[in-house]
Amino acid sequence: MPLTFSLRPVQDQDLAQVVALDRLSFAPLSSDTEIEQQWFKAGLNLPDRHFFLAVETTTGEGVGCYGQLALELWLAGQNLPMMGIAAVAVAPHRRGQRVAGLMLDHAVRMAQEQRLPLIMLYPFQHGFYRKLGWAWVGQTQQYRVATTHLPTYPERSQIRPYQPEQHGSEVPRVYQLAAQQHQGWLQRRDWQWQSRLKPTGQEIYVYLEEGNLLGYVIFRFALLDPPQNSLAAIVQEWVALTPAAYRGILGFLGSLRDQVTTIVWNTYPEDPFPHLLKEQRRSPVLRQEPFEFGLTHRFGEIGGGFMWRLVDLERAISGRPIQPVPPFLLTFEIQDPILGASQITVSFADRQMRLVAEPASLTVKVSIEQLTLLFAGVRRSMELLWLGEIAVQAHAPTAETDIPLLLTRLDTAWTLAAPFCWDFF
Repeated sequence: MPLTFSLRPVQDQDLAQVVALDRLSFAPLSSDTEIEQQWFKAGLNLPDRHFFLAVETTTGEGVGCYGQLALELWLAGQNLPMMGIAAVAVAPHRRGQRVAGLMLDHAVRMAQEQRLPLIMLYPFQHGFYRKLGWAWVGQTQQYRVATTHLPTYPERSQIRPYQPEQHGSEVPRVYQLAAQQHQGWLQRRDWQWQSRLKPTGQEIYVYLEEGNLLGYVIFRFALLDPPQNSLAAIVQEWVALTPAAYRGILGFLGSLRDQVTTIVWNTYPEDPFPHLLKEQRRSPVLRQEPFEFGLTHRFGEIGGGFMWRLVDLERAISGRPIQPVPPFLLTFEIQDPILGASQITVSFADRQMRLVAEPASLTVKVSIEQLTLLFAGVRRSMELLWLGEIAVQAHAPTAETDIPLLLTRLDTAWTLAAPFCWDFF
């Protein structure tokens, strides 16, 4: 007889089961007590965080759990509500039996009921979530460079240690101003800042001009392996409202060269950081691995980060501004492995999108994953068509010639810098 599972909200008495599931999935070398104290010190369900337990029907045993986070992000200058999916854990003896799929199906359908445009998660395997409609949109650039290769800008003299009583409200304000100008940064709430600004294990420095806080950097010291005697400063987050603040942060990190050999700079793809270095290669104290392509030095790395998934298409479409383009219509025929097939027609005009009833002369056949990639500005429809990842159907002989024109307009309308996010969950 096949096993069956059901889902329900966690209750206080489920704490031991949730702790055990998370330990076995994410930190098997830790103890249950350590996990409970580190991850659940304040309890299971908190404001904006709710856990759900997958239960084996016949035994009542908890065999999986996951968390839903109520979040908001910035996209094209708009603040969109979003669900974050966290801590998808399955008991070892029930893996490969569709428990994770059941929990993710549950999350998508709850997001649909709440009319949320997007869901976001950090995957353990991108391919697993891609089969369920998620798209890889989050790319992080990481550079491990010698401290001596950073410029020592004079603005470094404006850097000061973070003082909670003086700067505790200014750091969130600076982040908020910057977040509105980027794609994918979260609209942080108080509980997110409380964990972000904890002093244990990290250093925070701020950039000041005439008493005004215009930037900050959060980093931690660590010994890189190899070699064990190489002290590094690992940048976990940086925000600069002005070029002077940006130069101040870089100059400050460069001034650590007498103590720190290596700076690990985590950043978004559009950051000009690599162009400002004196030498475009990895820190020479680290083990050098060959770069198998001509006379090229190993330099940066790409992190395959978070994934998004469109859910409520009407709310997503109406809430996302577009770039200026001549007016046009497109019909999208969408395949969704959880919510099923659907069809929408979108009008693009006056820097806005809206759903309309009349069908367009062209239908773009697309998966929810590919539609999410286009919506996020990560990929282009002409590229997807060339690769055969989408298909286009013309409903009149004359419309066939409009395919390159309309897809080019679509790509222009949805042009955005790639999404990025400092927060992990």
